[in-house]
Amino acid sequence: MKKFAPTKILVPVDFSDFSKEALEAAAGIAEVRGAEITVLHVMVEPQASVPYEVYIDWQKVKGEIKVDAEKMLAQMVAPGVLAGKAGKRLEWGEPASTIVRVAKEGSFDLIVMATHGRTGLTRLFLGSVAEQVIRHAPCPVLSFRPKQ
Repeated sequence: MKKFAPTKILVPVDFSDFSKEALEAAAGIAEVRGAEITVLHVMVEPQASVPYEVYIDWQKVKGEIKVDAEKMLAQMVAPGVLAGKAGKRLEWGEPASTIVRVAKEGSFDLIVMATHGRTGLTRLFLGSVAEQVIRHAPCPVLSFRPKQ
């Protein structure tokens, strides 16, 4: 059996404390294995249910979302072992399918991500991004649940 030694790790983040923990774990794996890390944040298209008479400059809203996401991504990657070593990537789209697409296109060996551990009706209606990624990913997925 071949030894699993990832060289490219994708870490999707939503800027939660849970995703920070997953990023720290990925950094540990990368340090031991000499792997490169790409930190991905998927931005969801803004939507609002407002009357047609209200004018909203969606390009401006999207621009502001992107600027905020860039700042938060930079702050998340800056400290510790990752400083200057991790690649950063922002994408627009639906989180699960975008993560899977990026993993395929980038030929990643491993995805390390957090799961919020939703249960009950919340999980039924919102689903689990981690679960969808696990089902469709082209590579192994290491998922972390919050400590309860």
